[in-house]
Amino acid sequence: MDNPKDRIEAMRLILRVMQLFGLWPWSLRAGAEWTFLGFIKRNYRFLLHLPITFTFIGLMWLEAFISSNLEQAGQVLYMSITEMALVIKILSIWYHRTEAWQLMHELQHSPNYQLRNHEELDFWRRKQRFFKWFFYIYILISLGVVYSGCTGVLFLEDYELPFAYYVPFEWRNERRYWFAYGYDMAGMTLTCISNITLDTLGCYFLFHISLLYRLLGLRLRGLKNIDDDSYFGQELRGIFMLHQSVRRLTLICQKIVSPYILSQIILSALIICFSGYRLQHVGIRDNPGQFIAMLQFVSVMILQIFLPCYYGNEITVYANQLTNEVYHTNWLQCRPPIRKLLNTYMEHLKRPVTIRAGNFFAVGLPIFVKTINNAYSFFALLLNVSQ
Repeated sequence: MDNPKDRIEAMRLILRVMQLFGLWPWSLRAGAEWTFLGFIKRNYRFLLHLPITFTFIGLMWLEAFISSNLEQAGQVLYMSITEMALVIKILSIWYHRTEAWQLMHELQHSPNYQLRNHEELDFWRRKQRFFKWFFYIYILISLGVVYSGCTGVLFLEDYELPFAYYVPFEWRNERRYWFAYGYDMAGMTLTCISNITLDTLGCYFLFHISLLYRLLGLRLRGLKNIDDDSYFGQELRGIFMLHQSVRRLTLICQKIVSPYILSQIILSALIICFSGYRLQHVGIRDNPGQFIAMLQFVSVMILQIFLPCYYGNEITVYANQLTNEVYHTNWLQCRPPIRKLLNTYMEHLKRPVTIRAGNFFAVGLPIFVKTINNAYSFFALLLNVSQ
């Protein structure tokens, strides 16, 4: 009944953007590798990210290492640590590119996840549309951090780069400043788009799996309207098979998103800490553009931690709610064999469903609160050390 394009409506445009930025495979067909165009498509990611992304991040870390004091290092460390998390995300999606492409293809085309009626179709489209527009706004806000910082330095009297990095030539003059500024702007644009689209991809996988668990709940609740035992048993077996497929997809999703979520959560406390330290040394009167950019950056960083924790928590919540949905069926009116099937299913539901980050902790709202608490503790410690 559904259109395969509707199943991943929220990600179709973003996947195109990721292809243009070397983060999503153009094709996994074997025949494309033996043509010149296939060779370019297969190696396009290296041609784009090696001279810009990885070189730019390396120059940022070099600037942090040669800084003469903590205040100077703090001006670049908040962004260097953020870019370090991006490196892990890029390497992770490159390593799991086949699994990620196959997972997205299965979510879009597999008949196991076909929507059956108008209620399911309206529910699916509504949720996909909300996810799409929410992340479009998130992407625009994140890009606003980059361009507000790039615009703010243009109104200063001295030559300043919007985001500090090591420049191997003297750039504080009218002629060479624009070369350093242009590379800074290109590097930050590429890394920003790469970062936010990879965040969107990881959150979308979690979001889509949570929708499938909600779909299971809708179908279990719909069994209360079935009086025919044979049809009831047939529908129940279909739900069992769908649940097994969703559990398998959950493990695949965890394998793909676990490295990036782990790195993001571990590094985010340091990122927010150095961002707050940097914010204290940027005066709103002396440099209003940089001050506003830093406020936006801190807000985006907090949101960047919150989103995967929220969608990971959604999987756990809706998977656990399936036990309650079983009680909404007409199980008292079923024959003993059907009741035994339901009892077996409820025993199966006792196994908790969680997304784990590197087998260290469950991804959910509690870990978000702990990360914010750690960031505040590091920030207070850094202030005491600097004083």
